[in-house]
Amino acid sequence: MRKIIAPAVAAATALSLTVPAPATAATLTPFTKDGTNYCRVTLNDVERGPANQAERAAKTLTHGMYATSVVEAFEATFPELKKLGDDYVADPTVIEHLRLLRDDKTPEGDIRADARAAAKEKLEPLGLHTTDADFYLDMKEGSQIPLGPAGRSLKGNADWFVGIDGGVPKVQPLGDEYAFGHTGQNTAQWLRHVEGWQREAFAANMKKTYFAQVLDTLESSYYYALEESKTCHDGTSHVIFPTQDLKLPEAPKLENVDLGDATPEPDPAPKDPEEKPDEKAPETFDAKLAQIIGIVAAVLTALGALFALLQNAGVKGLPTIPQIPGLTK
Repeated sequence: MRKIIAPAVAAATALSLTVPAPATAATLTPFTKDGTNYCRVTLNDVERGPANQAERAAKTLTHGMYATSVVEAFEATFPELKKLGDDYVADPTVIEHLRLLRDDKTPEGDIRADARAAAKEKLEPLGLHTTDADFYLDMKEGSQIPLGPAGRSLKGNADWFVGIDGGVPKVQPLGDEYAFGHTGQNTAQWLRHVEGWQREAFAANMKKTYFAQVLDTLESSYYYALEESKTCHDGTSHVIFPTQDLKLPEAPKLENVDLGDATPEPDPAPKDPEEKPDEKAPETFDAKLAQIIGIVAAVLTALGALFALLQNAGVKGLPTIPQIPGLTK
C-alpha cells in the first residue's frame, strides 16, 4: 500500500488517503543534493497536457503584463486617473527615463523627480497619496515598456508553474496575508491610504484583468499539488495533478510605446539592373544596301569567270554581263 495525496485544489487543505496509486497520479522521486532534500515530479500522460498549458500561460505573467493589468485596474477604479497618467508619461524627463530603462541603462539620478512630484500633487484629490500614488506611477511607467529587460522577467510565483514535469516544486511561503487564487485582493493590499470602498473596487477590477485571471487559475489548480509534492521524503509517493485543460483567456499582445527615438527603417537597397541578352543593333539602310551590292558583285565576278572559260572553249552567243556603276575590278 502506498500513501497518496490528493490535493484539494479549491481549499487550503489536502485529503490524505491510503489507497493504491491510481493511474492519474504523478510519481514523486526523492533525492538529495548538496545536503538538501528534493522531490522530483513525474507527471503521467493525462496530467502532462494541462501542465504544459499551465506552463505556457505562466510564461506570459511577466512584470510587463503585471504593470499593464495593474494600470487597467487603477484607471477603472479612478476614472479621472488615465488622463493624469498619460500626461505624466508624456513628460520629456519621464520619456528619457523610460528610454534608459528600455535600453537596460542605469539612470544617473532621478531626472524625472520634478515630473513625479507634480503628478503626485494632482493625484491627491483622487485619494491617491504617497506610496499609493507612487505605486500607480511606477506601474504606469512599466506599462509603457513591457518588453524592456525588466518587463520581460517573470513576476513572482509565476515561475512556480514552469517546468512542473520532471522538475522539483518551487513553491515558497508568501506571507500570512497572501490569499492563493485571489490576485485582486493580494494586489489591493499594496494600497495603504485609500478608502476601504476604493480598495475593494480596485480588487474587483484587478480580478478582471488577464494577469489576475491566469494567476488565480494556476494557483487554484496547482498550488496545493505542488505544495504536497514537497513531502516525498515524508513518505508521499504520488500526488494527483489536474487532468483537464484549464479555462484561460487569450493573452493580450504587449508592445513598447514609441518613445520618439525609433530609428526609421532604411530604404531597401536598390536592386542590380537585370542583365538582358545582347540584341543586335538594327542595320541602317546603307549597311543593308552595301551587303546586297557585295553579294551581287560576287555573283557577277563568278559569272565573268565562267563566261571566260566558255569563250575559250569556243562557245558562241554568250550574253554580256551587266555592269554596276561604281564597281571596279
